[in-house]
Amino acid sequence: MLDGSPTDTVWMVPVRGRAGEILDFEARAASSCARDIRGRAGRQLIGTRPFSAYPSIVAGPLHGLYLRVMETGEPGEIVRYPYTEASEGVPRHSVYTVKVARVFGGLLVSWIRNDEDDRLAMRLAQTERLGNLGWGRWNLVTGDIEWSEQLYRIHGRDPADGPIDLERYREIAHPDDLTVIDRAVEAMNTVETPYEYEIRVRVGDDYRLLRNVAEISRDGTGRPIEVHGLIQDITDWRRTADQLAAAEQRLVEESRLTAELQHIVLPVQEEFLTLPGLRVAVRYDAAATAPLGGDWYQAIGLNDDEALLAVGDVAGSGLAAASAMAKLRHAITGLAFADQTPEQILVTLNRLLRRMRPDVLATALVARFRAQDRRLTFTHAGHPPMLLVRDGVVHRLLQPGVLLGVFDDVDYVGASVQLEPNDLLVMFTDGLIERPGRDLFEGLDILSATITAVLRTAPADQLAAVTNALAPSNTSDDTCILVAHLSSIVPEVS
Repeated sequence: MLDGSPTDTVWMVPVRGRAGEILDFEARAASSCARDIRGRAGRQLIGTRPFSAYPSIVAGPLHGLYLRVMETGEPGEIVRYPYTEASEGVPRHSVYTVKVARVFGGLLVSWIRNDEDDRLAMRLAQTERLGNLGWGRWNLVTGDIEWSEQLYRIHGRDPADGPIDLERYREIAHPDDLTVIDRAVEAMNTVETPYEYEIRVRVGDDYRLLRNVAEISRDGTGRPIEVHGLIQDITDWRRTADQLAAAEQRLVEESRLTAELQHIVLPVQEEFLTLPGLRVAVRYDAAATAPLGGDWYQAIGLNDDEALLAVGDVAGSGLAAASAMAKLRHAITGLAFADQTPEQILVTLNRLLRRMRPDVLATALVARFRAQDRRLTFTHAGHPPMLLVRDGVVHRLLQPGVLLGVFDDVDYVGASVQLEPNDLLVMFTDGLIERPGRDLFEGLDILSATITAVLRTAPADQLAAVTNALAPSNTSDDTCILVAHLSSIVPEVS
């Protein structure tokens, strides 16, 4: 009989002690498909004794069921019997439904393992919870309605109150969305494919946005008999998407404003500037892969004999950096017109940042050139060195100083150098020489070699040749370049 049984079944006889008490049972026959938790199947189960083979069942409900059925002859059943066994130190959990009957002086035991059903139900519940979606079924003939647990949660409804029928569902829908429901019903009655739509549904004191995918099942005559629906709460997702879209729009607008501010503060200079004793080329190269930043330059005549040359870089990018850049550039220019020396300018500028923009850090290189005696005074605030090119040889001019905006009170020390006719000055921000994985000094060496190679060809216009040869090494950072060429003619001061 058991050879033809399609279930997990064994027949066991009692193993008794000297006093006749039941000590265990022993399997004498097993169905071919019977399998235990250890993987033993069919005839491999014959001879096994459950109390010895599975000691955790002793003194438990299954142990008691075996003894009671054997004693009374009344069949019994345990629904969803949990069993745990350690295999190689790892606990294995199983759930069974076990049926026991007394047959031919022994026990006929059959079982159904429910693990797969449990795992499937658990996965389905997790999927619904993670996706915040649930399913429902509305029978149009009998009126029966079935909702998943997550569908109750989505609607803020107690399962004890039961699901909501289709007519009452209109009562909780937003009044403006009733036409959407009507169109959905009409569409489902005319098409054979699922129909998707979105409506707002009142949950508590608020409305939640639900995405519904529904279809109608029909009988052989084409009569609608059931509505199946998958409903997902997309309120938070839509709010996040709207917020991201708004943030993206703000970013686009900020980029536009930043670009406009950059253009106003640093207009494109197609022609060389003529300053007292100098011809100057300036260029701003925007980052290719990042928002506009805070790099800037200034080249302006202060009077008939003096000129201000400066470059700087505000940390960060976007509108905040560009706005801070504009403030610094205008402040430096104003201080220069007030006859402050480069070191005095940086001291004042640092105080300004610490008081008005404590969130800003910046670097700067400020120089004043006096044409009458060709004297250049300069100082740095955490900025790369200025390059002096004389007779084709590149020299680094550096007067170190701390970054702007780090400390409340900082003193800067100026330096000076007397220039010679045909000297070139090269000032720049770090995008010209820095690159990920390469240090500052290596970048300076490469820049110096580039300038030397250009001048070795003896170009007719050294200023244009050097300016055109300089290219940013870091396309993810802005770059400002200022190149000044000392004229051989000393202007007369009136």
